[in-house]
Amino acid sequence: MFKHLFALSLFPAIFLFTGSAPGQSPPQAPIACEVKDNVEDGTCQNKLKGLFARKGDTLTLKLDGGRSKAYAGNRAACDGENVDVSKCLVFVVLKYFPRTQSYLIGRIFYECGDYLFVSRRTGSETVMYALPALSPNAKYLFSIDQSDACDRKYDIAIWSMRTDPPKLEFKYEAKQYENWDVVAWENDTHIKMKAFINGKTPYDQEAELVRKESGWTLDLGKKTDRPR
Repeated sequence: MFKHLFALSLFPAIFLFTGSAPGQSPPQAPIACEVKDNVEDGTCQNKLKGLFARKGDTLTLKLDGGRSKAYAGNRAACDGENVDVSKCLVFVVLKYFPRTQSYLIGRIFYECGDYLFVSRRTGSETVMYALPALSPNAKYLFSIDQSDACDRKYDIAIWSMRTDPPKLEFKYEAKQYENWDVVAWENDTHIKMKAFINGKTPYDQEAELVRKESGWTLDLGKKTDRPR
């Protein structure tokens, strides 16, 4: 049993990322794939027909210009009584983002793993450690890590989609235990946030994540004590 697979479902707040800001039309939603027996299900393969192919453990992404990019896994090393932790590896398509022509690939090890945001135009890869979402106008890529099962490389990360591959513009690493959520998008550069802070005295923290001339800032607001 892959210990990372359950981590793919630990992001209930991710659906908040897909909402549109006030006065804006809803963005073209990413196409999500269900994974069964560590491969994409038939519905996903039909929806994304012509965009990727699978032959056994090898996942092949179709790129622009007739090119392709292959990822070879080793599912046999992951199951059974004699699991080979060093060789256990699975690649699956989790989402396709039509607005940016990008794939989201799950790269799953025996314990934990990561995600590859792959450009269909160039094949470039951006590694992230929690499920990403696009801002309302697809100008930024946003990722919150809430995992308690794996080491966090960041709590909040933001990449600019103006370049290929996307450029990391902001990375927030908390010094204490913090679980952040998106409350609402005001626009691409103004996000209302909320966090549960589990310090000596647990509390909820309101904040605004804003991109200013100097870059992104996390401006803290109201604190509300939370009973233990």
